[in-house]
Amino acid sequence: MMTGLLIVGGKVDIKDVKAFIGKLAAIGKECGVTVQAVNADCIAGRAHIEFAADRAVEAFKEKRNLARDLGMEIMLYLRGRRQIEKALEIGVHPGKNNVAIIIVGDGPGCAEDTARAMLDKVDENVVDYDHRKDEALMRLYDITPAEVEIVGKERIPLLVRERSALLEFEK
Repeated sequence: MMTGLLIVGGKVDIKDVKAFIGKLAAIGKECGVTVQAVNADCIAGRAHIEFAADRAVEAFKEKRNLARDLGMEIMLYLRGRRQIEKALEIGVHPGKNNVAIIIVGDGPGCAEDTARAMLDKVDENVVDYDHRKDEALMRLYDITPAEVEIVGKERIPLLVRERSALLEFEK
C-alpha cells in the first residue's frame, strides 16, 4: 500500500487552468506531497482514485512509471491510457468544475486545508459514483452497452477500474 492519500472533493469556477494547477503544485511543493486535480465527473468513485494512486505510486517505486511526475502518472492510471493527451481529458477545465483534488505522500494532511480553500464549495459527494456519470464514463473508458448489459449498471465503476488495471499490461 502507498504512503498517505487524501481526496478533497468540491466545486470551483476556474478562470485560468494553468494558474489553478500552479497553485496546487506550489501547495504540494511546500508540503512535500503530490497534489493533482481531476474532473470529478470523470471519476467512478473514491475506489477508482485509490486504485489509480496505488498503482502510480507502485510504478514509481519500481521505476516503471510512464510520466515524469506522480500527479500525471495518477492521471494515466485513472484514465487507463498510456497517452498523456488522453489523461488530460479528465483534467480540470475553464469554467465550473466538479473537482477531486488528490493529495499523495507522507503527511498529506499538510496540504488538505489549503487545497480545500481553493474550492468555492467543499462537496465530497462530487467524487462519489452515481448513475448521472454513466454516459460520460462509458464514453471515456470505451465501455460498451453490451458490457453494461452483462454486468449491470451498478458495476460500471468496476469496469472503469478494470481499464486502469489493464494499463499495467499495456506497458
